[in-house]
Amino acid sequence: MKIGDKVRFLNQTGGGIVVGFGRKGWVTVQDEDGFDIPMPEKECVVIEQNVVAKEEVNIQTKDGEKLNIAIVYVKNGNGFNCILANECNYALLATYTNIIKEDEGTPGKASNSFTTTFAGEVLPYERKKLFDFGKSELNTWSKRVLLRIIPFKRSQPFKQPLQHALKPVIEQDFILDPVNLLKESLFRRNDYVQENGYVVPVINENVEEIPMVGKLEEQQIKMALKEKFEGERALSSPQQTHKKAASAQNRAYVNGKWIDLPSGGLQKEWLQENALIRINSQGYMEVDLHAEALLDTTIGMDNTAILKYQLEKFNEAMTAVLHKRGSRIVFIHGKGDGVLRNALIKELKTKYSQSRWQDASFKEYGYGATLVTI
Repeated sequence: MKIGDKVRFLNQTGGGIVVGFGRKGWVTVQDEDGFDIPMPEKECVVIEQNVVAKEEVNIQTKDGEKLNIAIVYVKNGNGFNCILANECNYALLATYTNIIKEDEGTPGKASNSFTTTFAGEVLPYERKKLFDFGKSELNTWSKRVLLRIIPFKRSQPFKQPLQHALKPVIEQDFILDPVNLLKESLFRRNDYVQENGYVVPVINENVEEIPMVGKLEEQQIKMALKEKFEGERALSSPQQTHKKAASAQNRAYVNGKWIDLPSGGLQKEWLQENALIRINSQGYMEVDLHAEALLDTTIGMDNTAILKYQLEKFNEAMTAVLHKRGSRIVFIHGKGDGVLRNALIKELKTKYSQSRWQDASFKEYGYGATLVTI
């Protein structure tokens, strides 16, 4: 089962298009009314493969007119696949070029050479494998990558002036350190592919910056950003990381109370699995608000009921940490269409205005999490 497949449900009426994957075998299915429905993968039957990547289908999604493109590296046996994830209504003409630095010192000789490893078309909502490579190739791997993309549509009327409907050419030059591809911690759950992946975002026009708290003056924003930078720098130091990992990670919030986790075994695994609040390796408290992480099944629940339950768990977590002034808690809500994220911001403004909030670290969570400072 892949993103773009058309499915129907086994144990209830309905179905739609697969638009995402969650943990523990859950998928997100968008029905014909545009609602995202979390369902166990085993309760979905594929009736047509990759329908949204076919040119003859008139693809229209809520955020489809806004570009959302990323490069994702996923592990494949003893090597890796490089995937271009296109999550929008536009087809793409793309080239992926490695720029290799040559030895300098020879008069008249160019200092750089290049190898284009992919040139071709990527269809709307397609996850295109550009190429694969092995770990043995990392020794000669180029750190610098040049990506060029032309978004376009075939024979479709524009509902706005041409200069606004056409997208500009995207050219991104980024550094890919081969060492990062050997770090297990950098391969994470993401919004683009089912597997854990190392994500390099290219463009996402769906993401909008929000104020830290209400309408802050320019000086307040500068001070907040400085405070955020200094706090993250302190947390990244080896001494701080070691201290937090040694103490905080051995606690979790389970069944309405904080508990000390046992040293190991099945009991610890069960407690970690069922904890509402966990402590991550940076010492931050962390809450996963995905429906599949909170509920064993969503059968019989509509989107409104699921959102209500997610907000109940959010408020339960906030209540549990309000006395921990100055502490930080990350709420993982996913990218989706922003309904849950907007609901959390509304709760923060109305019930927890004394706290501050911002987008969580993109490196750790992509676009799908909010960091709250109590």
